Amino acid sequence: MPTIAWRKIAGLIIDIMKTSITKSSLHPMYYLGPALWGIASFNILRVVTDLTKKDEFWSGGIKIHLVGLLISVAFCYVITLLWRRRLERTFAATTSTAQNVWVEYLIAIVQIMAIFNPTVFVFEYFGWIYMGDGYIDYMLVNAVYIPLFLLYYMFLRNEHIDKNMADNRIYVEQIKADKLNTELQLLKSQYHPHFLFNALNTVYFQIEESNTLAKKSVEQLSELLRYQIYNVDEKVSMEQELAFLKSYIAFQQQRLTERLTVNMDIDEDWTGVTVFPLLFQPLIENAFKYVRGQYAIDICLKQEEGKIYFRITNSLSEYSTVKPAILFAESPESGAGLSNLKKRLALVYPQRHTLNTQVDNKHFFAELILNM
Repeated sequence: MPTIAWRKIAGLIIDIMKTSITKSSLHPMYYLGPALWGIASFNILRVVTDLTKKDEFWSGGIKIHLVGLLISVAFCYVITLLWRRRLERTFAATTSTAQNVWVEYLIAIVQIMAIFNPTVFVFEYFGWIYMGDGYIDYMLVNAVYIPLFLLYYMFLRNEHIDKNMADNRIYVEQIKADKLNTELQLLKSQYHPHFLFNALNTVYFQIEESNTLAKKSVEQLSELLRYQIYNVDEKVSMEQELAFLKSYIAFQQQRLTERLTVNMDIDEDWTGVTVFPLLFQPLIENAFKYVRGQYAIDICLKQEEGKIYFRITNSLSEYSTVKPAILFAESPESGAGLSNLKKRLALVYPQRHTLNTQVDNKHFFAELILNM
């Protein structure tokens, strides 16, 4: 066999092995397995073809059989690379482990035949291997390799399922840790809340009776804080949440310019609908914080086909920076804004929510969809 061909085959095997090694820190069998399977498959083929013909095992010359062995190993690495990539895409598209299994195996059969047979034909054409009985030997090769590699595909599929299960366990543990951390932060924020309410009560009575606006603000603030402290762990009715949101909006309007316009389009009937509280408030707070330009905020809250749709838009000045709004939309370090909201949504509505934000020179838009 020409030296160049040997080098190409060896180089192909080494490159594929390097790719497998660099992509995984798993057990050595992850990248040595294809070589072992290729060697085992070739020897099974030799048993079937030689012993059934009553030929001497490994008859025909050691060089020819070594080339065949290298073809088997290289093919196994190539097909392993293709299948692992396909399995990653397949399992990423759905959480089910039983999705179109028959289609998967049919595609695997086509890949085996489409890659292996032309490879064997080319090597035989150049005289590097010998297929003595022509199409009969091709039939034997396919009859041996197709079942063996379908079994190998099953092993790879189960390997991927095990890996997904391990990743899911890690994800669940991470969610538990995040939840415990959130609960700890909540406990810290609730430390002696009665002191805060007593302090507000003291301030309330220190305000002159004639200053009704200040007294009203203190009352509103007290009720808002009470709702935020005591109603965060369990679902509340949408009527309760809407009452809080309207109070919060009214409180925010008091401290802003009279130019501010707040337009609200909210469904009236929320009978029987419950929701985890304080999921809309961060988005409303953001709108009040960054509203500029025309000083307009549009709020829409609807329910449709088992989903809650919340949309809010605030105007921006085309002459002022929109960096604060962009930071709120994209930065993972956005403090108590979107970052905390995303974490809480992952805890209370895992895979049952959608949060979108958009910003341009004149508007900031946020949309939150909850699957009830």
